[in-house]
Amino acid sequence: MKITNESDYEKASERADEIFGAKKGTPEEKELQEILKAIKDYEDDFIRMLKDNE
Repeated sequence: MKITNESDYEKASERADEIFGAKKGTPEEKELQEILKAIKDYEDDFIRMLKDNE
């Protein structure tokens, strides 16, 4: 999963909120881990972009 824009970021954040309490070993837990990684990658890219523009 890759987040490429603000709209995708918002949708991913909402979905992460929905399944945040997913039980270990469930498909929702796997989905949550993928979403959280994609969110972190997007935020890291955004911060990097801000620093590059300073």
